[in-house]
Amino acid sequence: MKKVLFSLFAVMLACGVSLAADTADAKKEDGKDSKAKKIVLVNFAKGDQFNNVGGTSEQALSEEHLTGKEKMRMKVKGSVGMNGMSKNVDWSKFNYMIFNAFLTGDKPWSGMMLLGDKQSYAKWSRNYVETSLTLKPGENKEVHVSIEGLYSAYASRPLDMTNMQCFQLYSDLPETYLGNFYLVYEEE
Repeated sequence: MKKVLFSLFAVMLACGVSLAADTADAKKEDGKDSKAKKIVLVNFAKGDQFNNVGGTSEQALSEEHLTGKEKMRMKVKGSVGMNGMSKNVDWSKFNYMIFNAFLTGDKPWSGMMLLGDKQSYAKWSRNYVETSLTLKPGENKEVHVSIEGLYSAYASRPLDMTNMQCFQLYSDLPETYLGNFYLVYEEE
């Protein structure tokens, strides 16, 4: 009798595991689980730096104006960004780029976030997307930049979100302390 009950229990357990796996596969096919939640795009505490720094622009690692779990910020002045990125270039599973920023002074900054894919990087001239961006004086917590459906009107093409290569804060920033940059997927 114990053998029969044990065998029945083993069969029920196997069926339950199989059903759970089928349900998980169905969710992935529906696209509900195909989105990643969050990845770090640029981590200053691990030595990441902007590789696109304009002629009069400056950058230096800083422990000033840290918030939350931050260990390091990048103190910048001028136009800064990343070109020819070699890691985390598949942005298709995310809908926002998020970062923290502390803007010195008493005036807001208005400029652009320029975003580009591999084709943009190969031929930059108006072959990217411009997104308006404003930072207020003081701490700007979790600045959201939408990256869904990026389309270059000048080049008449959508950006290849699976092969993103560039982003740049454009129009000279005053002294600003930037936190790590993240790609996130947030349900709306």
